[in-house]
Amino acid sequence: DADYFVQSIFNCCLINISDMLDNGTVMNGKMIESPKSFQVACTVMTQIIAAVASSQYGGQSVDISHLGKYLRKTKEKFLRNYKEKFADILSDEAIEKLAADRTMDELKSGVQTIQYQINTLMTTNGQAPFLTIFMYLNEAKNESEKKDLALITEEMLRQRIKGVKNEKGVWITPAFPKLIYVLEEDNIREGEPYYYLTELAARCTAKRMVPDYISEKKMKELKEGNCFPVMGC
Repeated sequence: DADYFVQSIFNCCLINISDMLDNGTVMNGKMIESPKSFQVACTVMTQIIAAVASSQYGGQSVDISHLGKYLRKTKEKFLRNYKEKFADILSDEAIEKLAADRTMDELKSGVQTIQYQINTLMTTNGQAPFLTIFMYLNEAKNESEKKDLALITEEMLRQRIKGVKNEKGVWITPAFPKLIYVLEEDNIREGEPYYYLTELAARCTAKRMVPDYISEKKMKELKEGNCFPVMGC
């Protein structure tokens, strides 16, 4: 890295995605307001990642827990739209199902946006962003947000298991983003509510060599009660 010392750029970082998504940010002199949907939040996140990667020479880590609230915003938007248009002909149950189905479609599109953008972007230092995504359920602020975060984590693992196609149309393992999955009390034992995610993560590791794993219990013991993402796992 010595050839970078003469430049005013820095090494690795943990991006404060929560602040930039919730309060808006500025890129290239343009105001980017807080997203109103999950798809837009994923797009803005990848733009931020690309901008950071072009201004440093190391890796960066992002906690996806901050995307959970935008998945909720998306569902609430669909619910409002369907109630306005179809409240007189559809039951509340039918409207709820339609909104849930549309939300899942946007979830898949948003996660696909992250995966494809990260692997096709070329930053000013001539490579794709060296990105690590941190999947930590207990980062959610409440149980509802935790369920949304579990949906995002599940979709991210499923798409990584599937992989991406190379120039010949063959499914391969993408280099980035790296994935880190946190082992917690409610996902490490059979019968716990989120154990299915750990099983899915194990299948993903067996096929794609990611995610790597962090023990919440051990990290909190070693890091003064904190659990946070690491670089270049």
